[in-house]
Amino acid sequence: MPKAMIISVGGTPAPIIKSICEYKPEFISFLASQDTCDLVASIKKEVVSHGLNIKSETTLANDINDLVHCHEKAEEAVERVITKGYRKEDIIVDYTGGTKNMSVSLALASISYGFSFSYVGGKERTKNGVGIVVNGQEEIYPSVNPWDFLAIEERKKIATLFNTYQFKAAKNLTDTLLEKTTKFKSLFKKIGFLIEGYYEWDLFRHQKALDLLKRAKIEEILETDDKSIKVFAKGAETNRFFLEEIVKNEKKPSGLLILDLYANAERRFNEGKVDDAVLRLYRLVEMIAQERLFRKYGIDVSDVKEEKIPEGLKGEFIKNYKSQFDGKIKISQTATFKLLNALHDELGNTFKLNEKRFLAIQSSRNYSYLAHGFESSKEKTFLTLRDFILELNMFEVKDAPVFPKMEI
Repeated sequence: MPKAMIISVGGTPAPIIKSICEYKPEFISFLASQDTCDLVASIKKEVVSHGLNIKSETTLANDINDLVHCHEKAEEAVERVITKGYRKEDIIVDYTGGTKNMSVSLALASISYGFSFSYVGGKERTKNGVGIVVNGQEEIYPSVNPWDFLAIEERKKIATLFNTYQFKAAKNLTDTLLEKTTKFKSLFKKIGFLIEGYYEWDLFRHQKALDLLKRAKIEEILETDDKSIKVFAKGAETNRFFLEEIVKNEKKPSGLLILDLYANAERRFNEGKVDDAVLRLYRLVEMIAQERLFRKYGIDVSDVKEEKIPEGLKGEFIKNYKSQFDGKIKISQTATFKLLNALHDELGNTFKLNEKRFLAIQSSRNYSYLAHGFESSKEKTFLTLRDFILELNMFEVKDAPVFPKMEI
């Protein structure tokens, strides 16, 4: 039951009395006009006779024909309840009484708070069914929260933010909507977990991302009647399977990590963050070589065993890459491909044939702000490097994970 109500007062007190006796609030903020302010006292007297003891305050609208004025007064009526410290869950707005301007103003002034609304109607009316409800025939229609069916614009904003990878902003807006909705609170809480999960995934925090996608209970979201949300959840379910496989071997170079990094680079490029995208592709070149060495030859580039190095490179690698601190041989990107070439690996041979082309791309990358220079990377640098990577034929683009789009 609510603890507070905001009620617009019209010329007929019976519906208001019916509403108050039904909800039994402890405080009421009345919005009345010059013609109806005297009715407030009689309304309070009547509800007292029903055993209710309420406190109230009245806001007076002086010009019921001025919508702007009525809205200002409606905001005052709402503020009277807010300042008392009542939670939005404990407040009901009854817009039954008053002029059309008063009812509209009260609805507009209170709708953004996520209050529940109530309306008193009835089947029997005067004037052959088109007048006011006959006294004693009032019916209270179940209270509703407008945010349960009117939050269309907010859902569109969430979708737009998510689809442009602005996950933090999308999550913040989802949390705001979660505070206001009643009927769909559980659903938006689950969607919030999904959004947060994709935020973590975009930062390569795969375990956190997987935990959040599991907390979202995608199987329950799939049971919703909302087709657009169901499509989104289906895409998230597919992503979760991919993510589970990544987490199993996250600390070692793998084909899945290569696909994940490639997809991340594409997202940065689509955002217009070209420098970030180029850096990811540059790291991808290195990861591709690391994965080949690890998977095919059992070589970890952070700890290359001497017996794994061909004789022609052993002396050079020990001299240039052996750590003075732990004695491990840790090789660079260039050395990684050099080792693959010495092992007569196809990837190493392909890279060797295209090394000059790669070095030219590398030079462009080195001039960027995020590397060693003071220039912004050009889109051409990204596209050229991407083409170079794809021509290595180490993975299929279609296998890369695609974040689902929200179509709300």
